[in-house]
Amino acid sequence: MVADAVFTVDASDAVLAPGAVEFEDGVITWVGDPSSVAAAGTEVRVLGGIVMPGMVNCHAHSAMTLMRSAGDGLPLDRWLNESIWPREALTSDEDVFWGMTLGADEMLANGITTTCEHYEHPEAVADAVVASGMRCIYTPGIFELPGAKSWSSLLDEACRIFDEMDGRGGRLSVGFGPHAVYTMPADGLAAVAEEAQHRDALLQIHLCETEAEAVVVMERHGMGAVAVLDSVGALDGRVIGAHGVWLDDAEMQLLAERDVAIAHCPASNGKLGSGIARLRALMDRGVRVGLGTDGPASNDDLDLWEEMRLAAMLARSVARDPAALTTAGALRLATRGGAEALGLSVGALEVGRPADLIRLRTDDARFMPSVDLTELLGHLVWAGAGYLVTDVWVDGVPVIAGGASLTIDREQTRAEVAQRARKLAGR
Repeated sequence: MVADAVFTVDASDAVLAPGAVEFEDGVITWVGDPSSVAAAGTEVRVLGGIVMPGMVNCHAHSAMTLMRSAGDGLPLDRWLNESIWPREALTSDEDVFWGMTLGADEMLANGITTTCEHYEHPEAVADAVVASGMRCIYTPGIFELPGAKSWSSLLDEACRIFDEMDGRGGRLSVGFGPHAVYTMPADGLAAVAEEAQHRDALLQIHLCETEAEAVVVMERHGMGAVAVLDSVGALDGRVIGAHGVWLDDAEMQLLAERDVAIAHCPASNGKLGSGIARLRALMDRGVRVGLGTDGPASNDDLDLWEEMRLAAMLARSVARDPAALTTAGALRLATRGGAEALGLSVGALEVGRPADLIRLRTDDARFMPSVDLTELLGHLVWAGAGYLVTDVWVDGVPVIAGGASLTIDREQTRAEVAQRARKLAGR
């Protein structure tokens, strides 16, 4: 396929204008100048616009489209206890299937081809993401809360889900999702880590999200959340911590030494008033960082264009330095950086990588005028938007074409979620 510009997000952030990408059997086989495409027997599809890697959402609870905007104005602890958990207690597998389906459609339409999900109702989540055609790492939630299943029974279920579903459809990976240090006992965290490491599976956990959480963990354990996880061996495997807002310098250094990644979720952190993660400090220490939307109840959308801009603007504002996060660096966070945080090979258009890519139209005021490639990159990062995404491929398979979903019945999905959300809200 040939585009007016191809943003490769390769090792040198090369931009080809014009550019071409070839893929076969779901794998990128060539990226380069369209004039080099062999004429004989080669099908050339001229798309125009911009082609770039699909975006990577490193932390989400996308089935929470069922609760979009619930509990607005509450801090995290009250938001969970008074608004979210009561509704989730009433949620059925079928509710979650439709909530996840709507979330998958929203993400794909916004150019997100990979998501890392943390939620309950595993069969429903898995069925929805596989049917959508998305790439997904799914980490079933594990926690210890009054009136809920025990952490040990949830861990047993997560092990079963891994054994039964990991690799399903070629795009679903299964990990483990202990909720947080403040919702799990230390022996439970150790047990989850052991099972995850035994399977070389990703462990995803909410980490140092709020100042109040830090106080609770310190009172309970006499040390911070990062130290608790390290003390039980939970940082020794593949780990991504969501949020990382309240990390001190020593904790950041320990995360770097243990090669733990962070999912930076600026919109959710801002809406809940949790604070601003020190993105530049994390990156300077070598911590792998990607972007996450968090759930649509605390964001309230599944839009990495917004996260990318917020991450860059906040990093620059905190540092009072417009070079604190470059424009190219912001694009990398949303693509290759997120893939590296999750341990995946997507996120860049290079030979041998999976053909997860998106196309944006540029016949829009947001891309006018465009004098050179530097300005085009600026338009993409600072003005790019989901409504400009026209086509999406995952593993080389089209899932969005001309803005229309090829895998999801949008009308039915929206009607189902609207009806079920009213039920969960008691209306």
